[in-house]
Amino acid sequence: MRSPLNPGSLIRRAAEKGRSLIRRADQIGELIWERKKYHFPSQPSTAEMTARLLRMGVPGFSEYAYGQMVGSYGARTFVALDKQRIVDTLRSRYPGEVESILAIAERILHGRFEVLGSDLADLRRGARGRGSAITWNLDPISGKQFANVFNHWRWNPGMLTSGADIKGPWEIGRCQHFVVLGQAYWLTNDRRFSRCFAETIQDFLKHNPPGFGVQWACTMDVALRVVSWIAGLSFFQNAPELGIRWWRMFLKGLAEHGTFIAANLEFGTMNGEIITSNHYLSNLLGLYWLALAFPHLDAGCVWRGIAENALEQEIQKQIHPDGGDFESSVPYQRLVIEIFLSAFALSVHHGVPLSAAYRARLLKGLEFVAGLRQENGRVPQIGDADNGRAHVFTRYGVWRQESMDHLLVAGAHILKCPELAASVPEAEQLEVLFWGPAPEVQTSSPTPKRLEVFPNTGIAIMRAKDTYVAMSNSIVGTRGFGNHKHNDQLAIEWIIGKQPLAVDGGSYIYTRDPESRNLFRSTATHNTVMVDGLEQNTFDKSRLFKMDQQGVATFMDSRSQDFAVGVAGRHTAYCRLDAPLVHVRRVLLRTDGGMLLDDLFEGPPEHRLRWYFLLYPGVSVRIQDGIVELSGPEGGGVINAASGLQFRSEPGWYSDGYGSRIRTSALVGEMDHCPPRMSLLFLPAGCPGTDLADAIALADRFWA
Repeated sequence: MRSPLNPGSLIRRAAEKGRSLIRRADQIGELIWERKKYHFPSQPSTAEMTARLLRMGVPGFSEYAYGQMVGSYGARTFVALDKQRIVDTLRSRYPGEVESILAIAERILHGRFEVLGSDLADLRRGARGRGSAITWNLDPISGKQFANVFNHWRWNPGMLTSGADIKGPWEIGRCQHFVVLGQAYWLTNDRRFSRCFAETIQDFLKHNPPGFGVQWACTMDVALRVVSWIAGLSFFQNAPELGIRWWRMFLKGLAEHGTFIAANLEFGTMNGEIITSNHYLSNLLGLYWLALAFPHLDAGCVWRGIAENALEQEIQKQIHPDGGDFESSVPYQRLVIEIFLSAFALSVHHGVPLSAAYRARLLKGLEFVAGLRQENGRVPQIGDADNGRAHVFTRYGVWRQESMDHLLVAGAHILKCPELAASVPEAEQLEVLFWGPAPEVQTSSPTPKRLEVFPNTGIAIMRAKDTYVAMSNSIVGTRGFGNHKHNDQLAIEWIIGKQPLAVDGGSYIYTRDPESRNLFRSTATHNTVMVDGLEQNTFDKSRLFKMDQQGVATFMDSRSQDFAVGVAGRHTAYCRLDAPLVHVRRVLLRTDGGMLLDDLFEGPPEHRLRWYFLLYPGVSVRIQDGIVELSGPEGGGVINAASGLQFRSEPGWYSDGYGSRIRTSALVGEMDHCPPRMSLLFLPAGCPGTDLADAIALADRFWA
C-alpha cells in the first residue's frame, strides 16, 4: 500500500518542474537570438551608414565612400606617405631589408606564414587558393582548427582544441602582415600586393561576421586588426583594386569593428576592484585609430571619448613612475609603450596632442627601455613574453624579441628626444622612416649610468667596464593579479660586452603546453635561490595567468663609490614556512668588471637551498676544482664559489620568443643546509683579482 503523498513534496516537485521549464524557455530564446544575430549576419545598410554620417555632418554614405576613395580626407595617420623618399632610403641604406620585405611579401601572396615559432605554414583555403583566402580559424603551429560556430559570448578557454594554441589564429587575424605588403607595393608597383590587401579584407569580412567565430573571441585582437587595416591602407591609397564597391564594404567593416570594440572592452575584477591590462590598452588603441583616422564614423565621438580619456588614465596606472610596466614583464613593456607611443603620435598628427602628463610618463617608459639596453641592443626577458606588438613597421617576421631598439628610435623622433636613440646603431634606425619625416641621425653615444634602480618596477641595472648586471625583485604585477609575473625574486642577468652569459630564460608558451608554461615561470628556472623546492610566489598550475604574492620584495640599499657600485635586495616569500627564512642578495660590481654576489639568509639552518644560473645558448661550460669557466662566441667569464657549494652542468631551456625554445646549459648548485652567507665571484675572462677572500673583504668594506 502506497503511503500518501506529502503536500510539501508535491509543491517542491511542481516548483522544480516550473523552474526547469523556465530555464529551458530561456535557453531556447537565447539560441533563437544567436541564430538570428550571428548565423545570418549582414553589414550595416547604406541607410544606417548615412544616418551615422549625417550625425557627424556628412551628407551621405555614397559621397563619403567616394571621397575616401579619391583621397579627399587627407593623411589619416602618422604613417609617412612620402613614398619616393622612403623607397630611395630603403634601397640605398637598407638593401638587406628590401630583400627581406620582398621575400616575405611573396610568401604572403601564396598564403605562407611563420607564426609564433611555427614552421612555414600554408594557411590558404584549398590547395590552389590565393594568399588572400585564409583559413582564419587554423592554428598554424599545430595544424588544428578551432570551431567557428559560436558567438563571442560563448567563448571561454575551455573551448580550446587540445594541443592547439589560440594565439595562432589570433596572430594571423591581427593582419600585421599588411604593412610588409604595402612596402613591397611601394618598392615594386606590383598590383599583386594591392590586390592581396584588398581581397584579404574582403575575405575576412565574408568569413568572419562580427561577433561570430574565433576571430571575435578576444577584443584585443579585434582592435589590433583595425590598426593593421588602417596602417596598411596608408600604402595602398589610390590603388586600382580599392574601388568604390571595396570602399563601401571596408567602411562598413570599420564601423562594425568600432561598435564591437566599444561594446566589449576587456576588464577583469579581483577582490571587487576592476583590473585592466594590455588587453584594455589594445582596445583603446583600436578605437583611437578609428576615431581619428575616420572621425565621421564615430557618431557622437563616443569612440574618441572612451579612448582619449582612458588612455590618459591608463598610462598613469600601467606605467610606473620609474617607467616600468605594471604587469611585471619587460617584454610586455614593448607592447604597452608601443601602444602609448602610437596613440601619442596619432594625436600629434591630428593636432589634438595628449596631455603633458601623458607625454612625461611616456618618456619615462622609454627611458626605462634605454636604461635596460645592453651593448648589443638586447634587453632582459624578465617576466612573460608573447611577441605582442601594436603594429609592425619594420622587419616583419624577423624582428628580435630581445631588442626594443625600434621603440627608442621612434620615441626619439616623436618626442623630439634624440638622446633616447643615441646608443642605437645607424643600421638599426630604419623604424623612423614610417613615423613621419626622419630627423637627423644621432651618432654620439652618452655614457651609460653605472647604477640605475627602478624601485617601482623592481629592477636594478649595474654597469662597469664591459660588464652589465641586472637584478629583478618585483612585486606580483597587475595590481596583484600576477598574469605575467615570473618567480624571479633576486634573479640576475650577467653580460660581458656583447656576450650574454647568465640570463633569464624567457617565457616560451602559454595555453598550448601548460606544463612548459608553468616551468618557464617557476622559481626553479630563474637565476636565484630556491628554498626547500618551493615556489617563491605561489600559483595554481591550472590557472596559467594568476600568481599570488608571498611576502614582500624590496631593494634595501643601493650605493656608488669610486671603485664599485652595489645593490642589495630582499624578499620574505619564504617567511610563510614553519621555519621562516629571509633571503637577501647583495651584488657588488667593481670598476674592473668583477662582481661579488652575496646571498645572505636570515633564519635557521634546516633548509635545502638550490642555486641556478641559466646560460645563454652557445655558451660552453667547464668545471674544474670548483671553478666554473664559461666561453661564448664573443667572450666569457669565470665563477668562483665559496667552499661548500659545488656546481654541476644540467640541460636547460632558453626562449628567444613566443613558441620558440633552444636547448642550452644551466649551472646548478645545492646545499642540504642553510649557511648565513654564500659568496660567489663572477669575473670576465682574463680579469685579475680572482681571489675570493680578497673580493669578500672588499665587499665587507663597501657595505659597512
